[in-house]
Amino acid sequence: MLRSLPPTPGIPGGHRFRGESRWHLGLAALLGLALFLAGCRAPLALVSALPPSASTITVYTSASQPFYSAHDGLRGVQLRVNVPDEFLPGQTPALTGGAVLRVTYEPHLDPRYPDRDFYAWPESEEWLGELLDDRVVGQTFLSLYPGLNGITLRVSTYGADFSPGTGRLREGEPAIVREAPIAGREVTALPGGTELQVGSAREGWAEVILPDGRRGYVDQDQFASLPPPSRRNTGEVVLRLYRLSDGALLRESRLLASSLHDQSHVTFSFEPLPDSYRQEYRFTLTAAGARPGSAVTFRFSPSDVYPDGHRLESDAEADGDLIFRPTYAERVLVETPLDQAQWSGLTGVLEATFAPTGPTRDCYLRVTIEAGDRPVIVHWSWVRPPGGLPLASADDPGAPAGGLVLNALYADEVPLLSVLAGLARGYARLFWRDPWLSVAYFAVVTGSLAWVARRLREGWSHGG
Repeated sequence: MLRSLPPTPGIPGGHRFRGESRWHLGLAALLGLALFLAGCRAPLALVSALPPSASTITVYTSASQPFYSAHDGLRGVQLRVNVPDEFLPGQTPALTGGAVLRVTYEPHLDPRYPDRDFYAWPESEEWLGELLDDRVVGQTFLSLYPGLNGITLRVSTYGADFSPGTGRLREGEPAIVREAPIAGREVTALPGGTELQVGSAREGWAEVILPDGRRGYVDQDQFASLPPPSRRNTGEVVLRLYRLSDGALLRESRLLASSLHDQSHVTFSFEPLPDSYRQEYRFTLTAAGARPGSAVTFRFSPSDVYPDGHRLESDAEADGDLIFRPTYAERVLVETPLDQAQWSGLTGVLEATFAPTGPTRDCYLRVTIEAGDRPVIVHWSWVRPPGGLPLASADDPGAPAGGLVLNALYADEVPLLSVLAGLARGYARLFWRDPWLSVAYFAVVTGSLAWVARRLREGWSHGG
């Protein structure tokens, strides 16, 4: 015959045992929840929510938005657009106009290389001095994109284009005078055959002094004659590209010193390197046949302005960095018809999804919307996407300085605990800025938790 055991001495009715067991179970549940959250992963997006719309722009040809992509595996793009409101019964709302969405790399907008502003020539930068036959200068760097196909530097020829004096424009069409070379604002137009004073050269353009004293720039090709140069540079400038890890020579590019323009950008081009993403390289510059008084020089910064590399003199590290920017072969990551994108009438968002593409981590990308048979009406916001760059419109060069309302979706996932930790850090920064709000918030939270704990204890004691 089975008999019941007496209660455990010192634990009347076993209540204490049951109470402790519940607390142990609670702790085990919390531990299990933490382990569960550690294993859970949340999908990634460019932004947590689309910014508010300020207005719309109408895309007749194309509009685009550059942005900084922090994650890999781009798999979708969301756009806030207006779709036609007339459909056949049972037809799903869509653009139905043949519009196309395209995603490309945008390395020339990446601000992490020393040549950050094409038009800026800061006084803090200097020239290296003549690159003579026996001198070797160089730079190490990290390539942030695939398809590396050139290196752009700033060169000076010491006045080898022309000397200050009087130039004469070609007969025929008028010549445009601009505030800055290439794309500067138009100042005026001069009739063909006009004679005028010229100063220095920049980017293949001549600085001119107008009769009223204003200064501007005219393309050197618009001149029938210019004063002879003060010197003629000889020899050949050679750029060699090496892999940093093993010193292997990968590419070589040569330019005649006599073909270079004073105070200009020059690109040494070569066959693309398809696997250059996140790879480290070293390039060197030499000038075969260059002699004192007939050599060019290159721009550099005496201070360290590029943390991912350093300047070289021969094989030794030197202070500062060359002013340079890598160039890359154009690559289309995605091209997909917007007619096949999914439309949400609740949010007014069009979502285009595709197979994950990349690499897209730590890159600047551009989303381009190309209209088809009918225009596309796209929303824009004063809040720009990550990267802080404005939208661009081929139909309206004076488009708003905001950004398109878009989001990017990624195949990458992030541990849910790290998401919660990020939220906690965000709240901490918010409360640090407003101590009174912080005190009130923690008082409410502490009181709520205390009430919940008391109710749980009462429930457990009644249940015992």
